[in-house]
Amino acid sequence: MEKAFAYICAASDAAPRLLKRYCRKVYELGYVPICPKLSEAQYLQPDNADEKRDFHSIARQKLGRCRMLVVCGNEISHSMSAEIGAAEKRNLICTTLDGLAKIKEADENGGL
Repeated sequence: MEKAFAYICAASDAAPRLLKRYCRKVYELGYVPICPKLSEAQYLQPDNADEKRDFHSIARQKLGRCRMLVVCGNEISHSMSAEIGAAEKRNLICTTLDGLAKIKEADENGGL
């Protein structure tokens, strides 16, 4: 069965271990987590202006292929607001990690 892609929206300074935890939770809820902050950080250097631009381009392309954006964390940073705005322009579902868990719970309980 195909699973929907869920874009992980988190603070740019979120620790990799935290990003991995967010991805794991989204995976456990039945979605494919897409987290540019975790994956592209493996090979792009944010202090290089060209690579920083490339990072943002790659992230936008990945967001465009997702069905939803999942806001993770307690605070919404400026970069997160930009990602949320881009998702809204594409009419993507925007939810929080807790909201996604509640949706899954409601589905399992027959839509209660």
